[in-house]
Amino acid sequence: MSYQNLLLTREDATLIITLNRPAQMNALDMASLDELSQVLSEAQGNAEVRNLIIAGGEKFFCVGADISEVNKINSAFAGYRFSKNFQRCFAQIEELDKIAIAAVRGYALGGGLELMLACDFRIVADDAQLGVPEVNLGALPGGGGTAKLPRLIGSLQAKELLLLGEPISGQAAAQLGMVNKAVPATEVLSEAKALARKLAQKSPLALQVIKSAVRESMSVDLNSALEFEARGLGFLATSEDFKEGTAAFLQKRRPTFKGL
Repeated sequence: MSYQNLLLTREDATLIITLNRPAQMNALDMASLDELSQVLSEAQGNAEVRNLIIAGGEKFFCVGADISEVNKINSAFAGYRFSKNFQRCFAQIEELDKIAIAAVRGYALGGGLELMLACDFRIVADDAQLGVPEVNLGALPGGGGTAKLPRLIGSLQAKELLLLGEPISGQAAAQLGMVNKAVPATEVLSEAKALARKLAQKSPLALQVIKSAVRESMSVDLNSALEFEARGLGFLATSEDFKEGTAAFLQKRRPTFKGL
């Protein structure tokens, strides 16, 4: 299937999704969200895809929601629905069985930042500009920014970003713990691909269960999280990957995981 707003490439077990609306600085309109959602659904059902890289252009990762569509919101219901469309698409990334890596260069603003936050790993250019400027439009981030940033970097730092609407550099984001690594812009994609190759060597089942356990732990009490963790190990203990991984360790060889 061909897409108007996305470019798709495969490198071994990695699907690379590149936002492709350069004239709009990769702003996300509803058509782009629909395309991204479709790609994620297809990736979910493809056992050959172990992980995803979501990238943008050199100057613009994504500047957020398309303001030409935002400007047409004229009711409380329309605003609510607009927000939920973004939240649903980003939740797909978070609930995906695959690992998602954001490769960010240039500007990642508003919904672009929220798209990055939905990914499991975030590799950014040290001079990237990351922010949530919606307050300057008389709005707020509707794709999860007000909920996720405080959980990630604490309410004090989150409110500074949300209430002032001023961007910070990729290097500053790394210092805050918002991203995994800040590197020179020319190295962002190569770093993301190297990370994807490492992840492709891990057990897909173990990655899936760990990702799910961490996600669940963020919204439940400690005892419930520990229960989920124990059930996860119980599930993995019946898998072929578990048998292969433990046997390979004892035999001092590299395991070959098949996701079974």
